[in-house]
Amino acid sequence: MELVRILRSISPRTTKPPIVVLTPGLHNSAYFEHSFLAHQMGVELVEARDLLVSDDIVYMKTIRGLTRVDVIYRRINDEFLNPLAFRADCSRDSRFDECLPGGQRRARECDRQRIADDKAVYAYVPDIIRYYLAEDPVLENVRTWVCSRAEDLTYVRDHLSELVVKAVGESGGYGMLMGPSSTTGTIEEFRRRLLHLAFARRL
Repeated sequence: MELVRILRSISPRTTKPPIVVLTPGLHNSAYFEHSFLAHQMGVELVEARDLLVSDDIVYMKTIRGLTRVDVIYRRINDEFLNPLAFRADCSRDSRFDECLPGGQRRARECDRQRIADDKAVYAYVPDIIRYYLAEDPVLENVRTWVCSRAEDLTYVRDHLSELVVKAVGESGGYGMLMGPSSTTGTIEEFRRRLLHLAFARRL
């Protein structure tokens, strides 16, 4: 799995680096995805309350004691990172800075990585990297079509049975089509929506 290979490469240790997937918990709409990712990668799924820091090292609490963690794959939204800077009403279990001493500074540092984390912006990330850094991206994007482009819209409409289609303004699996596993009726309904979108853009 490419993702776990990349995560392992970040660790200072070369053999069996400890990696965790950090989730807000089972009430999150994407919890199944977090659980699935952790299972597929063969790593632990944790919440903020499962972690602590001692001497600038992150540890995971287990029934056998503390286990060092080298890499945290964060699946917590930015606004839940730090209640003093973002949302004060978030639950204690979802706060990433709860497990970190000097959490204000650390939470701000890890927040920067998601500045372009958006379904629509994602398609433009390679161009953003080339423009601002004058270099090619190291990791190749998953091929993405943006339906605000006429050519992309036509391609998506004609290949719905092969694609995963997501609405930019939705989350948690809403407004989404899994083409290869969808029924003919569902695919045709999405095709009608795209035809409507194409017609609206011509007005």
